[in-house]
Amino acid sequence: MFTLAVQQLLTKKLRSALTVLGFGVCVNLYIVVTTVMRFITDDLDLQVQRFTGVLFVQSRGLAGLSGIEWPPISSTISVEEADQVLDDPAVDQARSTKISFAALAPPPYPTAPPEALLVGIEEGKEDVFLNGATPAAGRCDFPTRNGAEGAPPAILGVLAARHFAPVASMTTEVPSPVGPIELAALGSTISVRGQEFEVQGIIEPETNQLLRSAVMVPLPDAQCVLQSPRSVTAMLVSPKRASDIEPLQTTIESSHAELMVISDKQLAENARKLLDRVNQLFDVVRWTSVSVAALLIAIVMFVSVLERTRELGTLRAIGASRRSLLSLILSESAGFALAGSLVGVPMSRIVIRQALGSDAVGLRSRKIEWGAAGILSVCSMIAALMPAYRAVQVDPIIALRYE
Repeated sequence: MFTLAVQQLLTKKLRSALTVLGFGVCVNLYIVVTTVMRFITDDLDLQVQRFTGVLFVQSRGLAGLSGIEWPPISSTISVEEADQVLDDPAVDQARSTKISFAALAPPPYPTAPPEALLVGIEEGKEDVFLNGATPAAGRCDFPTRNGAEGAPPAILGVLAARHFAPVASMTTEVPSPVGPIELAALGSTISVRGQEFEVQGIIEPETNQLLRSAVMVPLPDAQCVLQSPRSVTAMLVSPKRASDIEPLQTTIESSHAELMVISDKQLAENARKLLDRVNQLFDVVRWTSVSVAALLIAIVMFVSVLERTRELGTLRAIGASRRSLLSLILSESAGFALAGSLVGVPMSRIVIRQALGSDAVGLRSRKIEWGAAGILSVCSMIAALMPAYRAVQVDPIIALRYE
């Protein structure tokens, strides 16, 4: 029966090819959506983990897709008010800082930070934002300038370094699984809204999207670029003791009604809400691809059974059992699913690589690929049961009357 199934697939070459291609597209869509969703989930988790125990202070009332604007690009806090907050006795001065954010490029996908994000931070407080992130090249702290002339320093995430490569004074290529990537080189000069900066370091890329997008510069220079010397956009505030985090949050909000204080727990909750909304959309896409694949197989097998009524009747007349006919139809649908999976999995790898470029590094998952092929194949086999049942009900006498 397996041989007959293969012969039937080869007989209708165009139909078989289109069916395999259609099934492959469904497999590809399922894998791409699942992979991107996993990447977004993991990245948001990493962002939350890196700011555990830190309070974010920003303007009240700013809302985004996740319930708060993150990063708080539109927030504005006067330097005087920021200093009042940071002077609280419960605040760990060494682990707290004023900070300014500004988008320098659009986000690579809807839930991501900007591809290049200006991060102005107080000198000596770099690790408050980086939280242990190490340099892939150069350094992750600002060098002491001592009044020396020249361009102020900048530390770039790998996405920001790639973004500024076309306009940097010098570039370098680094290898990756998707081919060489051109980055702004150490010691090169980049222009940020007309202000020249010298690249002092590249942040290790295995962090999160926020750090990969960062263009970290000294806070006074960021304020100069943003033309806001007397304001910042937010503060990162660490309490001296972990038990002080909730009292400190209450104190700041009661003393500064126009400010909003967000804990790492609230950030995690907002990330969960965002993921729930994105998941709903992606689930629709994923299960639509499953439904289309199952419907495609069902339609093709129905047409095949109708066209082969005489053949199936002849097989029954010469002694083929109903189980054999059932195996024949299911073998054909399994052949479509197998061939479609062999097309869809490589297709998904190409789509992910072309869509995300160097960001696709490490995204590929054999578990997701096997899972997608398995789920769509099982659903397609179930959809093929109805035409298979019709095939086994063929009456040999009636079938042999067909001309």
